[in-house]
Order: sequence, then structure tokens, then C-alpha cells
Amino acid sequence: MKEKVSCAQRLRHGLDIRKMSQKDLCEKTGIPKSAMSQYCRGSFVPKQERTALIAKALDVNEAWLMGYDVAMERDIPNASLDLPSDAILLDLSKYHRIPILGRISAGLPLYADEHIESYTLTDLNGGAEYFGLRVHGDSMNAIGINDGYIIIVRRQEEVEQGEVAVVLVNDEDATVKRFYSSDTTVTLMPQSTNPEHKPQMYDLSRTAIRVLGKVVKVEFSL
Repeated sequence: MKEKVSCAQRLRHGLDIRKMSQKDLCEKTGIPKSAMSQYCRGSFVPKQERTALIAKALDVNEAWLMGYDVAMERDIPNASLDLPSDAILLDLSKYHRIPILGRISAGLPLYADEHIESYTLTDLNGGAEYFGLRVHGDSMNAIGINDGYIIIVRRQEEVEQGEVAVVLVNDEDATVKRFYSSDTTVTLMPQSTNPEHKPQMYDLSRTAIRVLGKVVKVEFSL
């Protein structure tokens, strides 16, 4: 897999190409020096609004700045005139970047580098926090969640009965199942065409169960 380029790397590269200092960029964007310094070090990733300001000031493509393998140049005005008549233009301002996690386990922050394998864009918002998770196995393939697919998860600590959730069992790797609970037990129900997958019932007095989020969308690559 091609190594992901960080936003910080692209930001430093953009400054170098445009022969600008962090101070110059702060003056052009209105972003405080302390925040810009953290972005350049990679301590934090700028949010969508600031990413747009920085990309415009550096005259680079926003997606390139975010680390995607695309051309650095910004879209050329009227370039759509060369597109097919039935082409649909995508307004990237409505999207924001979320991490895709290869796996989740306890003992590390959810978005630690050890978990993140890449990023994707989503138009889901509403003030919630989202992450992507790559599915392993066929325990949920009967409802279209197949091996290798990416599920988009809204972070929340509780879900309703029967909702599809990402759950940690005994602080081990996460599992994706339909969630059912009572005062004393939790049942994680597979939805699979493979008869090997059975319902998993846990006694809460013996097993630690933690809901990480609710699955709200399924994506796949051709």
C-alpha cells in the first residue's frame, strides 16, 4: 500500500514551493501563529474551514493539501466546459475528511497513528464525530457489509436495540454486530449467510462491553 502523505508534509511542501513563511501564511489566512505552527508540525490537522483558507492562500488543491494522491494545482476556472454534458460537479465544501481505521483496540486513542490506514471524505455532519472502519470477515454480509468494505461509524456510547454497532469486547479488537442488551447481558447478533457465525451472548458481570459507535453507512471499492 502506498504510504499516506500527511497534511503537515503537504503544508510544509506548499510553503516551500510558494516561498512563503508561516508568518506570511498566517497573515493571508488570519490563522493564529500558534495554530499554524501545530499544523506544520503535524500535532493537529486543520479543520475544513481552515484547510480551505490555507489551500487558497497557497494556491493549491484542497484535496492535495489533505494528503490525497491528486494534482497540486487548484481547479481551473471554466474547466467544466471540457467535461461531458452529463457530468455532475461535486461541491467539496460540503465534505470533510475522516480517518479509516484498519482495526480498533483498547489502550490507544481511537485516532492513534497505529490505527489509521487512510482517509475518506463524507458529507455526514450534524455536529457528530465519524470514523471509517475496514471490515474483516463475512459475519454481516447478509445485510451488505462484506469483507473489505468500509463502514462509516458515528461515535456514540449507546445504541438502540437491534442497531448495527461497533463494539469492543473485553478491550480486544472491535466487532460489528447487531446490538441487543438487558440489565445483565449483551447479545451481539451476526447477520451472515455463513452458518458458522452464531449469536454471542455476554454476562456483563464477567465481560466488559463498550459501544464505540453506530454504523450509519457502508462503502465499497470496485
